[in-house]
Amino acid sequence: MTLINKNLLCLFIIGASISSFAQDNTSESDTETTKTEIKIGAKIGYSLGSLTSNTENVFTDNYESISGIDFGLTFEFKLTALVSMQAELNYTHRGGERNGLQPVTANELSETLNSLYPFTGLPLITNANPLYATFDSESDLQYLEVPALIKFGWGDNLRFSAAIGPYVGILLKATQVTSGTSPFYLDSGATMPISEAVSLNANTDIKDDLKTINFGGTFAIGISKNIGDMGQLFVDARASYGFNSIQIKDE
Repeated sequence: MTLINKNLLCLFIIGASISSFAQDNTSESDTETTKTEIKIGAKIGYSLGSLTSNTENVFTDNYESISGIDFGLTFEFKLTALVSMQAELNYTHRGGERNGLQPVTANELSETLNSLYPFTGLPLITNANPLYATFDSESDLQYLEVPALIKFGWGDNLRFSAAIGPYVGILLKATQVTSGTSPFYLDSGATMPISEAVSLNANTDIKDDLKTINFGGTFAIGISKNIGDMGQLFVDARASYGFNSIQIKDE
């Protein structure tokens, strides 16, 4: 199974920042002092993710992405009146769900049946030839993302902006939660049951199946309003695209 983070749209990102200034820089031949403005802020937002498969695989069919809450810190370094650099440190929640009849990865039942199948002529049960069952499955993925953006801004008291740049995502936690009761079937049409109904409730750590580091790109547009002499309130909308598959192996 190969999944990628694709077309991640974050809506209603709301935050606030406060301006400060870096240490003054004064040359020996010039009595003028220059100051670098630094804005430090916090934000929270609602994200709509899209996990998609770039291969034909029964394990990823009908997989629907889930939404989540993102929050983090922003650090903006003003270079000119138009251009600034913005680094961020964000917690992001990703994942997907699939409900109903679906394939089951190889398990203890598969191993038991495979010990008998050589005598019956039936093909061995593998991830390429899986068992099926009816249950609910949800992947819960939590990342620490670090974007590095070039930001362009226009305006003063009311300021419009656009930003673009790469991000690095670090996987913090990955869990697969399954629930339901179902017989196991040999076929995807659920016409060949091979067991009584059993519980499929489980909470499985799948972090070792996923890549720890992921890369992507981000584009954002926003608007900000000055609050007092040093404060600022901002709203962003952004889209991110993951460049690499998040799984270690394509099975």
